[in-house]
Amino acid sequence: MADEEIAGYLIRRELENGDDEFWNPIEKWVSDPGDSELYEDEDEANAVADLLSENDSLAITVEEVYFDDGEEEDEATDGE
Repeated sequence: MADEEIAGYLIRRELENGDDEFWNPIEKWVSDPGDSELYEDEDEANAVADLLSENDSLAITVEEVYFDDGEEEDEATDGE
C-alpha cells in the first residue's frame, strides 16, 4: 500500500466481541465506517481519539483510509 494515496483517517474502537465501531461526532459510535467522520489531518484524528480514550476502556485507534481507484486487487476468478 506504499504507493496508495491516503484519503483520510477514521477513529475506530474494537468491542469486546471483536466487532468494530467508528466515531461520528453527531451520532457517537456507529457500526458502518461509511457513516463515520473522515478526518483529513492525522494529528486532529489522534487528538480526538486521545480525548475519547480518556472515558472509554476499549482500545481506540486511528486508521488510514486509502482512495479507492475502482480496480480490484488481484482477485481474478480462475473458474472455481
